Amino acid sequence: MRVAVLVQYEGTSFNGWQVQPDKPTIQGEIEDALEKIYGERIGIMGSGRTDSGVHAFGQVAHFDVAESPIPVQNIWMTLNKHLPQSIRIVSSQPVADDFHSRFQARERSYRYEINTRFNILQRDTRWFVRYIIDQEALMELTGLIHGSHDFSSFCYAGTETENMMCNIQRADWIQLDEGGLAFYITADRFLHHMVRMLAGSMVEVARGKWTLDHFKALLENPDRQNHAVTAPASGLTLLKVTYPDSIQPNWVEGHEKFANGSKHY
Repeated sequence: MRVAVLVQYEGTSFNGWQVQPDKPTIQGEIEDALEKIYGERIGIMGSGRTDSGVHAFGQVAHFDVAESPIPVQNIWMTLNKHLPQSIRIVSSQPVADDFHSRFQARERSYRYEINTRFNILQRDTRWFVRYIIDQEALMELTGLIHGSHDFSSFCYAGTETENMMCNIQRADWIQLDEGGLAFYITADRFLHHMVRMLAGSMVEVARGKWTLDHFKALLENPDRQNHAVTAPASGLTLLKVTYPDSIQPNWVEGHEKFANGSKHY
């Protein structure tokens, strides 16, 4: 039986999603919780491997169990009893045996937040930028990246993927509050460090260190050895992962219970 779960986490104290020896990770914590419930080690597959310090509001993952004494729609509640407060399972749903949280995802959405005024309460969720930011420049830059492009210049140089084409469906900078800005981006796929490199490079233009033409050159002349600027991990959140309608898990019931303050929160 395959189970899909919707996961939220505050990633500051974790070494990313993927299991690492002797280091706390999101995957490792969930697999530890599953072992306490089922008495055996159960692997879990996430829709993507978020880096150290990156957060998630809508990570999707799946795992397999031969049978479960707990109704699948209630597994999220039991898991939360064995997880740290910085990781919460929001919903759990049965899915087809061939459902795959990573390879069948249709699109992913991220948010990257910055502050131009320091706020100590947001030091782990926003990048503090010590410069005056030209918001009109940010909006002009988002227009450049819409559609399909080769993003080789905006990914980790050691990325093994050969296909660097990504189709950007949404890219916007939004004013959040006084001093706060958020970059929202949705695409069919993302490369390693791509969102952080786009955000960091856009800020370089918006603060006047780079020209708009320099950013254009990175986009129009894709090269993994180009030197885009990588924004800190703390500002990045995986917001949502969506699937084709025929296989999209229905998170509504569990999400409503969670949002309404279930005792299993």
